[in-house]
Amino acid sequence: MDGRAEINEGWHWTTMWIDVATVSDAVIAELHLRLVERGSALATAEALDGGLELQALSILAEAISGVDGDIASPGLVSVEYGNPDALSAHGQRSAALDIDPSEPLMAAEVLFGVALPILADAFAKASGERRDLEVARALHHAIWRRFPPGAIAYVEVLRDQLRSSDREARSRLARELHDRIAHGIAAGVQRLEAAQLRRPDEEVATAINVLRGALMDTQDIAVDLRAQVGDMELADAVEEYAYATGGRGTLPVHVAQVGKVRPLSDLAREELFTIVTEATRNARTHAQKATAVQTRLEWSPTQLKVTVTDDGLGYDDDTRKPASLGLRGIAERARTIGATVEFLHAPGAAGIRLNLPFVDRGTT
Repeated sequence: MDGRAEINEGWHWTTMWIDVATVSDAVIAELHLRLVERGSALATAEALDGGLELQALSILAEAISGVDGDIASPGLVSVEYGNPDALSAHGQRSAALDIDPSEPLMAAEVLFGVALPILADAFAKASGERRDLEVARALHHAIWRRFPPGAIAYVEVLRDQLRSSDREARSRLARELHDRIAHGIAAGVQRLEAAQLRRPDEEVATAINVLRGALMDTQDIAVDLRAQVGDMELADAVEEYAYATGGRGTLPVHVAQVGKVRPLSDLAREELFTIVTEATRNARTHAQKATAVQTRLEWSPTQLKVTVTDDGLGYDDDTRKPASLGLRGIAERARTIGATVEFLHAPGAAGIRLNLPFVDRGTT
């Protein structure tokens, strides 16, 4: 059974006869022509993308029935905003086809422009009166309950893949640091210690101390790379990180949170957490005469302000430049989630101050 037959079998017309096959053929032909002219990935010179054609046929059938209020399920897959499982499945299919999310949205716009006059003329011919507004409303509803959710689902799949790739890369690097680099340093320290027992030497003792410090730094970085927010709240994740990486002479991290905690996307929580851990590592590595690191989360209805500061002697602009690798990474991650970051240098309050504005969902 082809797409047209499947759609027509699932629909029943109640008040007037519209030649669905003729209307569908005309719309599909014009849609194909327009998309080819635009160079769309959803059309070749020979035909439309199969999935797009089926959706277009289903939309036309629904719109025709919708003009008379006889809305029923066409029996084909359509994506609804309120169905997470259907959204996820559709997003996975779209990602597998590797089609840019803008393509279906562009096709939806073209479909509306192509189908509206054809459907309006068909209803006028069948009923003897113009019903353009009703046709436009039914067509708009049929299109926009499918295409935007599908594009959103696709983007979410891509974002999940990006987050997954980042986590996998961090875990892989952590394993390499722990299993290869740290192991190699430890083996070198053991050999030097054995040589030191046989023939004590001051320079060898100094080298051993340097290598021990490098080993601890490597192990700490491996722990940092493995740390993730997961299902925890941001403040809880920071506290767990502080506990896991404390001791051995490192600066303690004190976490404070004020205001009503508001929901953050998974991406925002992970990026903020990584920013905090990077700022903490910078303080532990570079702060002079510091006794602790303070992390403060301040929530308001319009923004989240995050500060990570140490109580040391501060930094000169020449010794702590935002262009350095760690600080540049912090700035890049902040931009990824739409946040701004300021680097602080004053004694007693050196570190970062980040502001993440919230989108007012009531106006979007």
